[in-house]
Amino acid sequence: MKAYDREKRLWNEVYSQCQPVDLRDINLTVEPGFDGVLREFGEKTSRVLDFGCGTGDIIFQYMQNFPEKRGVGIDEAENGITFAKETAKLSHYNRLHFFTGNSEMLDDFEDGEFDGIILSNVLDVMPEQVDKIVLKRLDRVLAPRGYWFIKLNPYYTPKEILDLDYKKKTPHLYEEDGILRLHQETTDYWKQIFETYGSIERYMEFVYPWQKDLNRLFLVKKESH
Repeated sequence: MKAYDREKRLWNEVYSQCQPVDLRDINLTVEPGFDGVLREFGEKTSRVLDFGCGTGDIIFQYMQNFPEKRGVGIDEAENGITFAKETAKLSHYNRLHFFTGNSEMLDDFEDGEFDGIILSNVLDVMPEQVDKIVLKRLDRVLAPRGYWFIKLNPYYTPKEILDLDYKKKTPHLYEEDGILRLHQETTDYWKQIFETYGSIERYMEFVYPWQKDLNRLFLVKKESH
């Protein structure tokens, strides 16, 4: 089985354990810093694309804060999209739409169709050459002066990678059971990449309640041209 198929099967197995839920009586939150940057992103945008949305956690939180806005979620894992669709229906989020697909699906959207793009744990689980293709395709559908909301995994120490039981494939790529799980780069590396797409308005590090390592979060404004 190809690595792509193994990865897709992994996430379908993970998402198959998720049960759709009505979110209207549930307060979605991560932690104060993350929540604040997401609200700022929401104040600056009106139609957003969550690429690699998984079960839609972030775009659901976005819509909970700004129910009058619109959003699209795309992910390759069918079970994640099924969960997101059913949860959106139960929650009466009629302005949210979810699709199963990859970056090739972006060809179906117009130039500048969105004024916000969410990327959470996407770029740092793909090889560098794939990152470049995905960013270029996403940049096309992001309107001038639109915003990127980009969340990255922590930068792990060698001991932490050993504890995760990841195997080094290349100097920056790590696998688990033949599945790419981490594209590890420094924060300065990512800043240089993102600065080619706009200006970094916010950068912060935060800890999930269930995780001790520092996750990285960027809010980037696309240039006007």
